[in-house]
Amino acid sequence: MEVTIKQIPRVNKRIRAQRVKLISADGEVLGEFHINDAMRMAQEKKLDLVEVAPNTKPPVCKLLDFGKYLYEKKRQERIARKHQHRTSARGMRMSLKISEHDYQVKLGKVKELLEDGNRVKVTLRLRGREMLHSDLGRKVLERVILDVEGIGKVEKQPKQEHNILYVTFIAEKKKRGSNG
Repeated sequence: MEVTIKQIPRVNKRIRAQRVKLISADGEVLGEFHINDAMRMAQEKKLDLVEVAPNTKPPVCKLLDFGKYLYEKKRQERIARKHQHRTSARGMRMSLKISEHDYQVKLGKVKELLEDGNRVKVTLRLRGREMLHSDLGRKVLERVILDVEGIGKVEKQPKQEHNILYVTFIAEKKKRGSNG
């Protein structure tokens, strides 16, 4: 799997500015130099001239080993990606005429998904004459909201789009240190 760096800085001959502020490999500010002088200094020390702050006047360049710089950047991005948490959106469908047992089973699954840190969208489709009783559908969703309280919180309030009622939940943050 190839790791890509979001923004690769300009190096050596690709630097466009005529004058650059130069920083040594150990972080010491050397001053402002013409690009040719800076390139010569980099070659003498067997290092690369890397543009680290292109938007300043003059641009800031640093003397460093570009291969090592790329390696470090890729490593940092890999670590950042490893610590990233992605939530996935999951769905649960219900109907207006849901039996108590079916409701409890689906509610259990919604709670399980929320405990795993997922985002859950509960949808309720109204069919035919059920459209006349959308208030009953809202009551089912309100019951779900009350039943998942403490595990998840409402991200988007119950909403109706034509014949579909839905509500979206996100998992509540777990309190640390509560279990000895």
